[in-house]
Amino acid sequence: MGKSLGEMFLQGGWVMYPLLILSVITWAIVLERALVFLLLRPRFTRLTNTILGNLKNGDLAAARQAAEAEKPELGSVFLGSMDTKKSREGAERVTERNKARMAQYLKKNLWILGTIGSASPFIGLLGTVVGIIRAFHEMASKGTGGFSVVASGISEALIATAAGLIVAIISLFAYNIFTTAANQMMTSVKLTLDEMIDESFAGKAKG
Repeated sequence: MGKSLGEMFLQGGWVMYPLLILSVITWAIVLERALVFLLLRPRFTRLTNTILGNLKNGDLAAARQAAEAEKPELGSVFLGSMDTKKSREGAERVTERNKARMAQYLKKNLWILGTIGSASPFIGLLGTVVGIIRAFHEMASKGTGGFSVVASGISEALIATAAGLIVAIISLFAYNIFTTAANQMMTSVKLTLDEMIDESFAGKAKG
């Protein structure tokens, strides 16, 4: 008769507890980052279309107003690119700092996913070693061999290995998805900010 997940968890040994904690951390980050990207992307697209449209129409004030109306993590990124009170070089320096802040915001906590993905298989491997040691200890203490003697230790080893791999696969999969999404968005941000600087200072030159 098959065992329940709870029974398998308990049979996996003490390493299952740190793996459970790492799994909870992984899913918390995955859900938080998924929410950030799902909400931020349409806001970014809508805001850039509004700002660039206003800049191309020569309405710098309306473009700045649109950026100021957005939440700081997004709107503040664009304001420095439209600061025509500074020189173009000054605006570009501010823009570079804003891009760095945006990248930091998009990649927040992703290093934790990478660390969990790298560490989880080794934690599972530790459980494997402990299970094998336990199996041999059972053989030595009973003075006999056979599957019935070592089954418990081998089962513990295999469950710990599988749990470590599952946590690692999920965290690394999520890490790669979010890192790629962040890099793609930062490329869009860079192109947009460069275009905004060109439009803002072209308008200043005309004025």
